[in-house]
Amino acid sequence: CRLLGFAGPPEDPQWLDDAAAEALLAAIPEANIAAAQQTEFLRKVVDGFDHLRPHLDSVANRRAQELLEAHRRVRHASRTRGVSQRVEPQLPPDPLGVFILLPVPGRVTA
Repeated sequence: CRLLGFAGPPEDPQWLDDAAAEALLAAIPEANIAAAQQTEFLRKVVDGFDHLRPHLDSVANRRAQELLEAHRRVRHASRTRGVSQRVEPQLPPDPLGVFILLPVPGRVTA
């Protein structure tokens, strides 16, 4: 399970690093937008999901490799022999949620 974030439209996402994505979890909402706007923004992300898939698949593959290497280190440290490991990502990734954060008009951010 990973937290990922991007800025901009799904057709041209600017992927955030882990620290920037995690910092968004601390964002304090000032207000909600109208339901029609909520639907429209979410529809853009859902409809643009195919543009996000290559990056999501890449992250899943990288994570699988990291887990495999971790298992191998543990097996090596415990001197376990004769055991093979294989880790495969379950593609396509299954997003657990989509959060759309918008800047407050007129507010300058640092």
